[in-house]
Amino acid sequence: MTASSNIDIKQLEGFIPFDYLTTACINDLASKFRIQELDKGKLVFKRGSEDPECHFLIQGDIDLADENFNVNKVTANSDDNYLALDNSSKIHRTSAITTSPCQIYSINRDYLDLVTTWSQLAEDLEDHEAEMNAEDSAEEIESLDWMDALLRSPLFAKIPAANIQKLLIRFQEKEVSLGEVIVKEHDHGDDFFVIKDGRAIVTQGEGHKEKTVAAIQTGDCFGEDALISGSERNATVTMASNGSLMLLGKEDFDELLKKPTIRSITINQLQTHMEEGDSGTVLIDVRHPQEFRHDRLKGSDNVPLNHLREKLKSLNHDFQYVICCDGGRRSEVAAYIMMEAGFNAVCLTR
Repeated sequence: MTASSNIDIKQLEGFIPFDYLTTACINDLASKFRIQELDKGKLVFKRGSEDPECHFLIQGDIDLADENFNVNKVTANSDDNYLALDNSSKIHRTSAITTSPCQIYSINRDYLDLVTTWSQLAEDLEDHEAEMNAEDSAEEIESLDWMDALLRSPLFAKIPAANIQKLLIRFQEKEVSLGEVIVKEHDHGDDFFVIKDGRAIVTQGEGHKEKTVAAIQTGDCFGEDALISGSERNATVTMASNGSLMLLGKEDFDELLKKPTIRSITINQLQTHMEEGDSGTVLIDVRHPQEFRHDRLKGSDNVPLNHLREKLKSLNHDFQYVICCDGGRRSEVAAYIMMEAGFNAVCLTR
C-alpha cells in the first residue's frame, strides 16, 4: 500500500467524475491518491464502516456483498466499472473483498468533492469574451498572468499610477496546496489576497448549512470586505488546487487601495447630483430590510450588502450610484465592490 503521484490519468478519465475534469484538475489531485496493491481474498472495506476515502478499481476483480449476502461482482475492465466502489456515502452499504490480485486508487472524498465542486461552478464563470464557451474561458483566465489580470480590473483605473507600482512591490507570495483553508468565515483577517496561480471555492455556513457561493481562480482577489469594514470574514475560501497567492497587508491595502478609491459626498452634494447629474444618480441603501424600513432616505432603493454582488448584473453602468448605510462601514464595502466591478460609486456621509 503506497502513496503515489504516479497515477495513470488515462485510466482515471474512464471514471466519474474524472471524465469531465480537466487534466490540470486531475494533476492537482494526483499527489492525494493512494495506490493499493492487494492480493486475492483481502477486505477493502466493511459494510457499516465509515470511510473518508473513495476507491476506484483499476485492475482485478472484487465482490461487493450487501446485508442480505447478495453479491455484485465488479471487474476492472468492465463497462459497468465507472464509479467509485460502493459510491453511495461515507458509510459503506456493502463489504468489498478482492477475488483476484487488485490495484485500487483511493482518494479523500473531501479533496475530490472540492475539485469537482470548483469544476462545476467554473462553468458559470463570466467569460472574458462573450462568445467563448465556459471551458475555453476558464482556460484563458487560468493562463493569464496574475498581475495582468489584476491590472485589468476597473478598480485600478481609479488609483494613482504611483500606487500601482508600490502595490506590486509590497505583495508577498505564499505557496498553497489543495484543500488548504485560506480564510475562515467569522475569523478576523489582516490580509488581502490575489490568486497568482490556482483555483479556490468560496463557501458560507457550516455543516449541513454550508453552501458554495463562488469559484475563483488566477487573477481573482478576495479578503477585501473584512479589511474595509473592520469586521469578520464573511466567507470561507478553500483551495481547489495547488497554487500560490499574493498577499497584501492591511496597512498597505488601506494606504494604496482603499483611500484612493473610496470617494464620498455629502447630503448637499447629493441633492446637486440628483438635480444636475447628466447620467442619472441612483441612491442605494445597503442595510438590512428591517433597518431600511425603519429609517430611510427618500428616493433610495434597498439592496442589502450581502446581496449586492448578485444584483450587480442588473445595474446600469451609465448611472452614478450613491451608497448609504448608518455608520459608513457597509457603504464603504459596497462602494469598493461596485468600483471593482466597474461602476461609478461613492459613499454618502450623513
